[in-house]
Amino acid sequence: MNIVKASNDFLQSLIPTFQPKIHTLLEFGFKSISLQRIVSLNSNARSSVSNPHTAESKIFRLTKTIRFLKYFPNLISQLGLLSNGDSVAIDFSDFGGFQVLMFAKRTNTGRALPVYFEILTYPIEKDSQNIFVITAIKNFCTYITPLDVSFVFDRGFACPAIIEYLFKNKLVFYIRIKSCKTLAYKTYTQKARDFNSGVHLVKAYENKQLTLTVTPAPPGKPGKLQEPWYIISNDVWNTAKTITEIYYHRFEIEEFFKDAKRLFGLEYIRFKKYTSLSIILWFVMLNFWLQRYLLKTAQQETKQDLIKKCKTSWNQSFTHYWLEQLKFFLMEPVLSQISLQTG
Repeated sequence: MNIVKASNDFLQSLIPTFQPKIHTLLEFGFKSISLQRIVSLNSNARSSVSNPHTAESKIFRLTKTIRFLKYFPNLISQLGLLSNGDSVAIDFSDFGGFQVLMFAKRTNTGRALPVYFEILTYPIEKDSQNIFVITAIKNFCTYITPLDVSFVFDRGFACPAIIEYLFKNKLVFYIRIKSCKTLAYKTYTQKARDFNSGVHLVKAYENKQLTLTVTPAPPGKPGKLQEPWYIISNDVWNTAKTITEIYYHRFEIEEFFKDAKRLFGLEYIRFKKYTSLSIILWFVMLNFWLQRYLLKTAQQETKQDLIKKCKTSWNQSFTHYWLEQLKFFLMEPVLSQISLQTG
């Protein structure tokens, strides 16, 4: 597969979504940020533009062009990143000193596909974080309408306000709760840890009819790792096994965070402004969408070889594989010139 050609084809598919005035900046951002690891913004800019002063000017304008933030979310629908019935994990992570609330689609490949995010800025007032989360979910749903997806959360999101919003708007959710949470069951109440493994109809969070799924305690695990999961949900039709699997794949979003920070270098970059981080993070996410495109358009034999290679190479991620391939193809013209000059 010609990765450079495929990358250019992917870029061309994005262009109609954006205003013509920023097409040049879009192409620049794609080549300097999306296709390579971030060493520093100026260094990445110089890899795409030979004149250092022009490069620095372009990266400055890129990170200040707020219009990008208006168009990127529209790509969720245009690229078909989500389908009916998909599972979307939601979680916070620190990027450059900012708390980013990320929405990422379950893929069953070990890494979630990032599709949307919003950034929480501090300081915040009491309970305003819950309002921020609810507003972000509401905004996300406007971009994916009319699709129906389910949402998966870790324990930090198990609060009455968030559950009230999800329940009221008939959004399917799965939230892990603490073992000490008291739930109404049949004619009495008991703590989550007192339930046996399986799915139980309970009432909680202002007397809402929910299900509690208790997973079997994992054998041979020490300490807290031996504790079962307690998953509260408005899913009343799936089995305990299915609900456990849905929650299990929530951890794919953690692997995405690792790839975005360590493979792309975002772990070492500090941003002073919300806008700069937002724009750079959208361009980084473009690489993950490009990976999806490359995998979908690869020939079946190539796809099978790639999956096998990634599985046998110390759990190498597709992100690492594609970055290495793109690095080689981007450097090939320069290496060819050096070879010709040195004979």
